[in-house]
Amino acid sequence: MSNNSTKFHIDLTQLKRNWKWLDAKTHRHCRTASVVKANAYGHGMQAVATSLFEAGCRIFCVARLEEAIALRSILASDNNASELAEIICFDGLQDGGLADYRAYNLIPALKQLSEIEDANKFAHKSGENVPVWIQLDTGMNRLGISEAELSSLSIGNKSVSLSGLDIRAVMSHLSSSDNPSHHTNEQHHARFTQMSTQFARLPRSLSASHGILLSDKFHFDITRPGIALYGYSDNPIAEFGCKPILKWTAPILQVRFINAGEQIGYGADFTASTPMRIATIGAGYADGYRRSLQQIGKINVAGYICNIVGRISMDSHVIDVSHIPETKLANISQVCLIGAHYTAADMACDVSTISYEILTSLGTRPKRVYEE
Repeated sequence: MSNNSTKFHIDLTQLKRNWKWLDAKTHRHCRTASVVKANAYGHGMQAVATSLFEAGCRIFCVARLEEAIALRSILASDNNASELAEIICFDGLQDGGLADYRAYNLIPALKQLSEIEDANKFAHKSGENVPVWIQLDTGMNRLGISEAELSSLSIGNKSVSLSGLDIRAVMSHLSSSDNPSHHTNEQHHARFTQMSTQFARLPRSLSASHGILLSDKFHFDITRPGIALYGYSDNPIAEFGCKPILKWTAPILQVRFINAGEQIGYGADFTASTPMRIATIGAGYADGYRRSLQQIGKINVAGYICNIVGRISMDSHVIDVSHIPETKLANISQVCLIGAHYTAADMACDVSTISYEILTSLGTRPKRVYEE
């Protein structure tokens, strides 16, 4: 691979450490799932899911049916993994896709009564129970069966409406778990506890990454960490033992000297006030490096932090390297865009978004290099 390309370096050993730390936060009977939707939050589903299975994970969660099918194909390369791993699809049923769920041994998280009815009809027609999770809406009003709808279900051994379903777990989602003091955390917990009692002794799942950090009572039987697996948390006060697993590097394409009064980049909206040495870096917004990072982003050049000058282009951007000794700069070929000096959380703060969006917006063009 040419050094003239931008790369995402992904530490799979740290990924495994992160999962094991999160797993150790819960009691021994609580299972720790892994959320690998959106191409494992931009890190690459194949390598991430395989490594998490090696670490001990046996439940994987995605959003889309297409993601679930792709993940089953990935795990099928290891017969042991394919047989042992459960794959949960949060989106539930779309366009009567139950045949695909059964063909690929996938578990839909049913989110409305019509889906339960469809799954039940499919089960009776096929002659086999359909494995599912049930999603409850405990106040987020995004996905799930409401408290009023739940009362219309017939639940019990003589149930008609649920008789064809093999319900593996009951789940809901916390809306504000990144804020430990938010009043909705207790509201969600109380509502979930009450609503889920209608499903007898079935496993329950309420917490994703930040819910794990709240307290033991939010863990129930299955936790579903996502962003924490990749090393990030928005809870500023909770103990957090996970570390970012991604570093972004890019090549120096050219170094040049410009005089005071010369402009840089599209729109000529940066004018050098003094003579400058500048370097053009081979990464731009097509790779996921946002245009809004102009004059904000921080680039690590062998320990020297450099600022962006001029607009960020599709394939490149320019930085000020005037403060780096010329003899040292001559021996540097790569720079770091995201790393210990400037994390995805730092970048997100600077452009008024969240680390989730930064990571899932990383481009497909940069090579993902996996390191053990």
